[in-house]
Amino acid sequence: MRPERLTLYCQLKEEQKRIEDALETLREEIIAAYATDAELKLPDYTLKIIYQEKKVYDDQQVFAALPDPELWKAVCRADPTKINALVKSKLLPEQLLEGTYRTTRTAYLYVQP
Repeated sequence: MRPERLTLYCQLKEEQKRIEDALETLREEIIAAYATDAELKLPDYTLKIIYQEKKVYDDQQVFAALPDPELWKAVCRADPTKINALVKSKLLPEQLLEGTYRTTRTAYLYVQP
């Protein structure tokens, strides 16, 4: 292998890191401008910001809230997907889970040409 190929690779990786950092900064600025779901149409682009709320469960609190330790075997850990499935199937009352999670908001940014 020629050394200049390795040098070029390292330079491109550094440039990629700078671009990713700049994109993340711009993404944060754009999201900060819109506190709720938004859609903005520009001549060349359409911007969509969609907020989604997610529950982050505390393993110990969920285990303490479960009426039947056998349910914990189905969950294994506080997996939001499995817990939601148990709630939807009425195997686990949602009221038992009060205080066992915190809700986080995640913003998704879509830009389409």
